[in-house]
Amino acid sequence: MLGRSLNPRTRHSLWAVLGFLCCALIVFSGVVQVGHAHADGQAVQSDCALCHTAHVVVQPPIPQSLPHTVRIVARISTALQPIRPRLFSVFSLFTRPPPDQTALS
Repeated sequence: MLGRSLNPRTRHSLWAVLGFLCCALIVFSGVVQVGHAHADGQAVQSDCALCHTAHVVVQPPIPQSLPHTVRIVARISTALQPIRPRLFSVFSLFTRPPPDQTALS
């Protein structure tokens, strides 16, 4: 059953059921918040989680932008590179030189 894919009609009905459940959850939470009351008649209780979350305000972040300033300090010009002949020689018996002994002293 895991290897079988759902047909488009079944997939569409699953999304419709999920959408309906989300809408029902929003309506139910609104009814609970409107009908919320405490036994002693106070509007806000210190130990009531619903009273605490009702007063939390979502603050969307405001994008900060800095002014784009560029200060030219000096002009840079590229120097012409000297043309050197490319010498490429292969030495088959090449080994690297021994390590420098000054680091050990």
